[in-house]
Amino acid sequence: MSELTENESTSHAATEVPTPRRAPTWVLVIGGIVSLAVVIVFALDRVTITSKVLTSPGVTRDIAPMLQVEESMTYSADGQIRMVTVKSNLQPSLLEMVGGWLDDSIRISDRREILGDRTIEQNRTLGREQMARSLDIATRVALERIGYDVISEAGALVIQVVPETPAAQVLHLGDVIVEAEGEIVATARDLSDLVRSKSPGEMFSFSVLQIDGTIRKETVLLAERNGNAFLGVGISTYAEMSDLPFEVDFVVERVGGPSAGLSLTLALLERMLPGELLAGRDVVATGTVDPLGNVGPVGGVEQKSHTVMRSGADLFFVPAAQVNEARAVLGDMIEVVGVDTLDQALEKLRSLGGDTTGIETTG
Repeated sequence: MSELTENESTSHAATEVPTPRRAPTWVLVIGGIVSLAVVIVFALDRVTITSKVLTSPGVTRDIAPMLQVEESMTYSADGQIRMVTVKSNLQPSLLEMVGGWLDDSIRISDRREILGDRTIEQNRTLGREQMARSLDIATRVALERIGYDVISEAGALVIQVVPETPAAQVLHLGDVIVEAEGEIVATARDLSDLVRSKSPGEMFSFSVLQIDGTIRKETVLLAERNGNAFLGVGISTYAEMSDLPFEVDFVVERVGGPSAGLSLTLALLERMLPGELLAGRDVVATGTVDPLGNVGPVGGVEQKSHTVMRSGADLFFVPAAQVNEARAVLGDMIEVVGVDTLDQALEKLRSLGGDTTGIETTG
């Protein structure tokens, strides 16, 4: 047997295979933690919480491009009136719930508080109906203010009946009181004044326009509340609506509810008058509007205020009862103006140089 020498072929000689380098322990630990975090995040995002609703800041939208009005009736303007929305997450994941707990601008509510007994689809349908009615009323209020006759005050509409009061035996939701104590009742205030002129325990007679259009007469014993006579109902002014002189439409997707009433009314007034109602300013407004031009409260004012803060607006109109809620978010960054009526909003714009020529006021 021959020996292998240095000068001989080494093609069959053994070679040393390098040992693979092992990753440092800390790299493996971090990799494991990251992988576990990804799995946890994925799992949290897959779990749906059906008992809660998240309300978060939405967007502001310039109303003018979305309003469709007969061209011969419109004017251009330098100012801008915007509506403001919130986002409602009706089926949040557990991951989104965690984000809601960590974000002060997001409100977490019980599902029943937002939806009541409605399904998600029923809630969307209601929102679309409320938006359509809001546009109809805003259009009529705006047209009334520039001289058209499209709203007639026709009584006090019963919107709430207090249990265990004499009136609860004879009045129902949707009834309209059109006469009381021999006086015509055209507005809710008319009825309130007549009730306040009485004393608790006195008899009170009135006539009711029923849903089917017939009239019935009733007499009840007035109850007492805070020392004053009380009929036992919540009321608002019932308004009869005439046909509009021309069509107005509002093209907006995935937005519902009644809270754009004030912004729609102001935008229509700006569009249908030649003057600069907004004096060139960027104005955001939220609030319902009834046929008499009263501004009512809306939901999500805190979240809407966060949205307005990011919008760069000059002015933010809110219902007067919710002005502190908005100012708590906006502070001095954007002027917040609380209003109870359309007239108050118009007066504020006038004080800032806005042209309200051609707009009638109610008081």
